[in-house]
Amino acid sequence: MQKRRNQRSPLPMASPALEENDSPLELTIFKKRKRNIANASCSNSASAAFFNLQSTPPDRKTLTTISELKQLASSRLEDIKRSLIDRSHSEILKDLEASHSRLHKRFKIQTQACQQAMDEAEGECKKMSEKINGSREAMKATYAEFMADAQATASRVCKTSISELSKSFEKGIDNLRTQFGIPS
Repeated sequence: MQKRRNQRSPLPMASPALEENDSPLELTIFKKRKRNIANASCSNSASAAFFNLQSTPPDRKTLTTISELKQLASSRLEDIKRSLIDRSHSEILKDLEASHSRLHKRFKIQTQACQQAMDEAEGECKKMSEKINGSREAMKATYAEFMADAQATASRVCKTSISELSKSFEKGIDNLRTQFGIPS
C-alpha cells in the first residue's frame, strides 16, 4: 500500500496521516496543539463554541480504518448539527424574550395612556355633569320665579281686570238701556 500523505482530506480539518513511527502519544499531543491553536484563534464566542464541540473524542487508539474515520466524521457532523440547532434555538429564545419584553413595554405604555385618557374623560364627565346639574337647578329656580310671576299676574288680572271689565260692561249696558229706553 502507498502512503497518502500529500492528498487532501474531504473533512474540514484534516487528520494527520499516520506514519509507522507515530505513536498514540504524539497523535494526542498533536490534537491538543491543534485544539489550543483553534481556541486561541477564535475570539468570539460563536466560533469558540464551534471549535469546542462536546463530542466524544475517539479512544486513545489511532484511526486505522476508513469506517472508523467515517464514524468519527459522522459523529462530529452530528455534534455540529446538534450544536447549531441548540445555538439556533437559544437565539430564537433570546429573540422571543426580547420581543416579549418589547411587547410588554408597549402594552404597559398603552395601558398607561388608556388609563390617563379614562381619567381625563371621567374628569370631563364630572365637569359636564356638574354644569348640567347647575343649569337644571338654575332652570328650576327660573321656572319657579316665572310661574310665581305668572300666577301673581294672572290673579291680579283676574282680581282687577274682571271687576273693571264687569263695571265697564255694566256701564255699557246701562248706556244702551238709557238710549233705547229700557227700564232696568
